[in-house]
Amino acid sequence: MAVTAALLAGCAGKNAPVTGGVQDYMPDNAVIAHRGTIYWAPELTESAFRWARNTGADYMELDVHRTKDSVLVIMHDKTFKRTTNVAEVFPGREGDPIGTFTWEEIMQLDNGSAFNKKNPDQARQSFEGQNVLTFEDVFRIAEGKRIKRNPDGSRVFTKDETGKYHFEYEADPADNGHRPGVYIEFKIPDEYPLIEEQVYDELARIGWNPLEGVTPSADEPFLKGDRVNVGNTRGKILVQTFSQKGMMNIKRVFREQVPASYLIGNPKTNLFAQEAVTDSIVAFARECGAQFIGTNLGDENDGLSPEFAAKIRATGLKSNVYSFNTVEQMEKYFGQGDGKKASPLTEGMITNRTDLTIDFYHSRKVRAYKTEKSPQEILADLGYNQ
Repeated sequence: MAVTAALLAGCAGKNAPVTGGVQDYMPDNAVIAHRGTIYWAPELTESAFRWARNTGADYMELDVHRTKDSVLVIMHDKTFKRTTNVAEVFPGREGDPIGTFTWEEIMQLDNGSAFNKKNPDQARQSFEGQNVLTFEDVFRIAEGKRIKRNPDGSRVFTKDETGKYHFEYEADPADNGHRPGVYIEFKIPDEYPLIEEQVYDELARIGWNPLEGVTPSADEPFLKGDRVNVGNTRGKILVQTFSQKGMMNIKRVFREQVPASYLIGNPKTNLFAQEAVTDSIVAFARECGAQFIGTNLGDENDGLSPEFAAKIRATGLKSNVYSFNTVEQMEKYFGQGDGKKASPLTEGMITNRTDLTIDFYHSRKVRAYKTEKSPQEILADLGYNQ
């Protein structure tokens, strides 16, 4: 169903109350797979997301862009330069924005070989030739599918008379039953006008919009046995952006009925120690309907100090921190105590190492299961051999 005119009302008054029930749609101590993984496989590729799903992430995080011909695609940067061979395939266009390429041009890019060159210890020949993904791809992977391919490895798709692409998928023979949700990051809204509405409609089309069609039961658990089930709950998606204008767009389109996070950047100075700065961040998050604040774990300067965490919670908000790479970082932001006595600074970890984060939470007695296999074994199960 298209987004109706009623959604186009502006941002409501300042200091609107937090919608407490929506926060509960997302589990505490959530493991959010940042770009699938940037450590074990090429980021934002089929291999990264299949790995994150089978490892047991609660959510798979992505960044959404739009092509020249209006296909939603997944890429972190504004260009293809860092992660693909765009300079070889389209000489002189390596610095051009994603929105200047058509989808079929993008399908010519190798999105895996750059990872192998940068990460020889994690390199696998089967990563070569990985595609740039469409938005729909990530959701089908979350459902236990994989991209359907021709014998030569190219993906199966059709294009109808209107120019719209239709992608095909098949049951993933290596699927182990985890059903993660998807964590969607919007980029600068002026680059892609009305992309929030397009994402809303695409989520409805593919059966992932919790505001359209059959609403998941409020009693649907985040776990079923030792299998992640977040993708079947009311918290199946979370939306976020660094942009204040983008946050207003999110409120307009999603109506504060799905979890939303206001992202803030890396604290390169000590500004986060100033009360006025953290007060303004919290005030804006409340004004535009966020239930979460997403902070960077920082280097010398903390993106989520104990004082800032307390302020966030005192106003009814929660926090997620990005992006974890080591157990030492996890220990810092979890703090003291385990199990029911635990009082971590952050409610969720956006992690490049889903395997480490799951096992860390298990060791602190706030997660019922740990990883079943090593990251390398999971990749081998998925067919990504050396």
